[in-house]
Amino acid sequence: MEKAAKKAGMTPERFEQVAGGARATLGEMRGIAKALQVPVSSLMEREREAAEPIKMLFRQTLEQREAIEVASHVDVLSAQVRDALSIARGLRSDLTWLDIFYGMEPTPDNAFAFADMFRQKFGGIGDLEPFPELARVLAALGVLLLFSRDPSVEGVSAIVDGHAIVIIGPRTFRPRMLFTVAHELGHLVAHHGHRDQGYAHLDKEADWSRSPRRAEEKFADAFASAVLLPQHGVLSALKVVREHLGISNQPLGAAEIAWIAHLFHVSFEVAARRFETFGLLPVSGARAFYQRLQDDFKNPEKFAADVGVPARQELVIETTPALMQSAAAKVRAGKLSLGKAAELLNVPVSAIVVANSEITA
Repeated sequence: MEKAAKKAGMTPERFEQVAGGARATLGEMRGIAKALQVPVSSLMEREREAAEPIKMLFRQTLEQREAIEVASHVDVLSAQVRDALSIARGLRSDLTWLDIFYGMEPTPDNAFAFADMFRQKFGGIGDLEPFPELARVLAALGVLLLFSRDPSVEGVSAIVDGHAIVIIGPRTFRPRMLFTVAHELGHLVAHHGHRDQGYAHLDKEADWSRSPRRAEEKFADAFASAVLLPQHGVLSALKVVREHLGISNQPLGAAEIAWIAHLFHVSFEVAARRFETFGLLPVSGARAFYQRLQDDFKNPEKFAADVGVPARQELVIETTPALMQSAAAKVRAGKLSLGKAAELLNVPVSAIVVANSEITA
C-alpha cells in the first residue's frame, strides 16, 4: 500500500481512503491511475459504480487481514472484468459444462477425480498425455481468458453475468502461466455450484511456494497438478526417461525431473513437488533440489540445457480469440475506437488489427 501511495503522490492514509471508495480529486485520480498503470477513465466515478457489484464478489472471498493489502488490486481487476464483459456482450454464455461436477466435494483428496474428469470430458485425453492445449480448451468452453492489467497479481477466477473468466499475470515463462490457468480453473470447478450468485477470487500467488495454504488453495494446487501432471502419465514417462539415461536403479535425480517438467510443460519446481506427492521425494525435497539448481546453474532451465534435456515445446496462451474478434467487430461497426478496444482487453492495438483480418479472411 505504501509503495502504491508513493507512486501516486499521496499519503498511505489518503490512498487507502480513496481505494475504499472515498471521493478523489482529478489530480489524485491521475496519480492513482499512473501508480496502477491504468487509464484515468477506468477510475471515473461512473465506471467505479458499474464495477461495484464485481468488487463485492472479490471482497467476499478475502480475509479481513488481506482487505487493505489487496484493495487497489480489486479496483483494477473488477474494472477489467467489467470491461471484458462489455466486449463479451453478445457472445455465447454457457456454464453448463460445470454440471459434470455436480455433487462433487472440492477437497484436496478429490482433486484427482475432478482433474481426470475434466481431462477426459473436455480435453479428450486419457491419463498418459500432457495437456498443453488447456487454454484453447477453455476458450472452446466459452471461458474468457485475459492478461491482467496488474502484473503483480498471479491469477483471477470469476463467474459473473453467466460468464466464467480467468485472468492471469503476464509472464515470460509460459509454463508458469499454464499452471496459473490450471490453478484458476481449479477454483472455477470448485465453485461449480455458485454460478447463480456469482463468484470472484484473486490469487497473489498460484503455485506451491507458500505454506501453509488454505483448503481452497490446496484444492486448486492439487487440481492443477493433476490436470497437467497425471500420475499414470508422469510415472510412465519417468520410466522411459530413466531407461534412456541408464539410471533405472538410482534414486530420483534432478535430470529426470527436468525431463518430466519439459515433457509436461510445467516448471521444474511444480514437477518436483508432484513427485513429492507420489512419495518419490521427501517432504521439502523439491525445494532443496530447486535451490541447488538456482545456486549452481542460476535456474533449472539452464541446468536442463546443460544436461541435454530437449527444448520445450512452444505454448500458446492468448486472450480468448472470441473476445478479440468481438472487439474487432465492434470497431468495424463504429461502436469502439481501435485504441479503446485494445485498452479494454489489455492487448496491443496490433492484436485487434490481426483479429479483424481473421474475421474478413
